[in-house]
Amino acid sequence: MEERVISAVKKAIAESLAIPAGDIALESRLVDDLGADSLDFVDIVFMLDRDLDIRVRETEFNFLTRLDFSSPDVMTGEHLTLEVADRLAKFLPALAALPDRTTITPRKLFSLITVESVAIVCQQAIEARKTA
Repeated sequence: MEERVISAVKKAIAESLAIPAGDIALESRLVDDLGADSLDFVDIVFMLDRDLDIRVRETEFNFLTRLDFSSPDVMTGEHLTLEVADRLAKFLPALAALPDRTTITPRKLFSLITVESVAIVCQQAIEARKTA
């Protein structure tokens, strides 16, 4: 992953959450560790779109933010379907590392979004732009 991507992600998160960039690690969880909420996510995405000249809204984060938790294609009872969990695991290292992805609730899902997750999505968007 490019260092400029990691720096841009940390800068956007620091500005949005009003915390020192030095307090942000790749493994920091946006919700549980840094206190981000849904409005912070929007703010961070717009900053990254601008700073990295990409469209984060058109990446897997769009899929994540538009999940219909009332749909049987997304949920089995109180848990995400394995298909959805597997798709999200591609950019959520903490989810990919779980031995059992059949017990992921929406709350748990959002607690797994890390700084690294955001950087992965940004890097993928940069790579997609290069090949387009």
